[in-house]
Amino acid sequence: MAMQVVLQKNYCGCNRGIFVFGMARSRLKFMPNQIVPSVKKNKIRSTPDATAALRSSAVERRQRKSRKIKSDPPSFCAVPGPWQLNSGIVLLCIVATAVLYAGDLRLGFFRIDDQQYVVSNQWIQGLTWKHLAQILSSPYYLNYSPLHLLSYALDYAVGGLNAYAFHLSSNLWAGVVAGFVYLVAFALTQQRTTAIVAALLFVVHPAHVEAVAWISSRKDLMAAVFVLPCVLAYLKYRRRGAIGWYIVSLLLFLFALLGKLSVAAFPAVLVVLDLVLEKRPFRRSIIDKIPFLLLAALIAVGVQQAQPSTGSQPDVAMHAKAFVQALWLLTGLGTYVIYRVPPGSGGSLSQLVGLAILLGLFLLPWLLHKRYPIITISIYWILLTYLPTQVLPFSYPVADRYLFLPSVGAVILIAWLLIRATDHLHRWKAAAATTLVTVVSFVWLTKTLGYLAEWRDPRSVWFAATRKSDDVHVYYELGWEYREKAASFGRQPRNAPLPPEEAKHYASLLWKDDPRLPQLQTEVAENQHNGPAENAFNEYLLTKSGENFEQALTRKGAHIMPDLFLNRGVCFLDKGDMQSAKKEFLAGIDEAAVLPYSEGQQEAIIACHYNLAVAEQGLGHTKEALSWIRLAEEEQDKLGRTVLPEITTARQKLESIATAVP
Repeated sequence: MAMQVVLQKNYCGCNRGIFVFGMARSRLKFMPNQIVPSVKKNKIRSTPDATAALRSSAVERRQRKSRKIKSDPPSFCAVPGPWQLNSGIVLLCIVATAVLYAGDLRLGFFRIDDQQYVVSNQWIQGLTWKHLAQILSSPYYLNYSPLHLLSYALDYAVGGLNAYAFHLSSNLWAGVVAGFVYLVAFALTQQRTTAIVAALLFVVHPAHVEAVAWISSRKDLMAAVFVLPCVLAYLKYRRRGAIGWYIVSLLLFLFALLGKLSVAAFPAVLVVLDLVLEKRPFRRSIIDKIPFLLLAALIAVGVQQAQPSTGSQPDVAMHAKAFVQALWLLTGLGTYVIYRVPPGSGGSLSQLVGLAILLGLFLLPWLLHKRYPIITISIYWILLTYLPTQVLPFSYPVADRYLFLPSVGAVILIAWLLIRATDHLHRWKAAAATTLVTVVSFVWLTKTLGYLAEWRDPRSVWFAATRKSDDVHVYYELGWEYREKAASFGRQPRNAPLPPEEAKHYASLLWKDDPRLPQLQTEVAENQHNGPAENAFNEYLLTKSGENFEQALTRKGAHIMPDLFLNRGVCFLDKGDMQSAKKEFLAGIDEAAVLPYSEGQQEAIIACHYNLAVAEQGLGHTKEALSWIRLAEEEQDKLGRTVLPEITTARQKLESIATAVP
């Protein structure tokens, strides 16, 4: 079997190659028979020498044409069709995504990562040369992903420290990615209908909610928004042989790496494109991937220096379970939640089974590459873009946000299968394909809207997560949300009171069926923070906080969580139980001592020392309190940055009290 390329003129004015797999040279084989009858038909007689010359000339023409077909690489338009139509479809993808995710605009900032990446990040507050130099040259928050920090800086320049602006930006970036999914699918399949279906499925895929609605998951969006046009530029380079497009693809890959390192294995996807689409020799394909690999290695070194070790060891069984679980989630039929219990390890038999599963996943798709090239490319896209999440030091090998880029391969594969599944129906093909696409899109859209409904506010996210996941962090974060809100209610609030409308709305969610709700809303409206209903609501929140912290403690297992003990202690402080609070803070110090990275260890110890001082002062032990707060101040000085700005002022007050006591 060989490959024939028949050049046809397309609408964009370039020659587009149509790949015909089968009897490739059938047309060339019968060319002499087409010439001879034409000679006989016109009754042109020739001498034997003339006939021999004619045959020789025909043979030479066939050989030249055959050599040309063999030497010329397969050629196709990266994105066929009028640019106006393609641009319109991309714009529709952006609008559809923005409309679908409009509900997250009022979500606000999450406590996890959003506070560090956005709220307290001085580097993004102003597009100055100093901030740009810091973003590009230095790791931030145990990571090196400068491009996603630059996207925050742009958001801040437009809307200030307004969560609405950051969520809107994420929604638009996700829409741009959906538009690129359409273009990449069109380039790979050369079928506009399949590409449109792939983009539609990408927009409504329920696995994307976390990556889009959680501001700190912007890294996944930024990596995808650059690596997809990298594919288009690379295909243009291969079609035209122009070095300029190769350089463009290389730069786009670099930008994707600066968005998130998880695209480091993407050069392997380009190799698959070479081998499957072009039948390019493996050795030649590897050569022009070397610069891609060097860039990936360079950024990997920077990230490795910034990120601490999680202490996790390679586990074949666990990785096999993670791949299987991820593939199920990519079907759009899984359970989607912000944290899920990580797959467990196993014994020797589990390791062997896991190894067999991984080998099968990575080797078996290659058996399809001749007959079903799109299936092969899509499967390897999924596997190779998900692979870095299993290699990098992530505590959770399975997370919805990790599926954002792998889902591009999944939606192309599913769209192609949905269209091809109806080929044998002929007359009813269009109606059957439309029905299949509608059913799948409706199921996915329903799951996406249901999951998005959980993302109304941080508490609702964690509350819903406790109904779907048994992971320790969902209970811990829900406990923290209750404790933090409790600090804004009651007779002695530690935090500033919530705005009246926000406080009434929050109370109506939690006390919807409680007969004390009207009285609480009246007290909030009249600013009566010492009223009986508000004090009761404060106690209710602290009780809910304690219950969820207790649930987290029973599920902690091998997790190292000094913050869990710290926040349990603060909860006891707010209840006035100083002795119980002391026990929790001391346990937090012991837990922090085994943290694998020193910066997190010091932060936890500083907070525990400070709160031990608060507990001792509550017990009337001024000298002990002064001793603890001095330790906290020393630890903060060693750290070289401010964790608790009130330490120095609190220490001075305690010294004044200690001096006044005889």
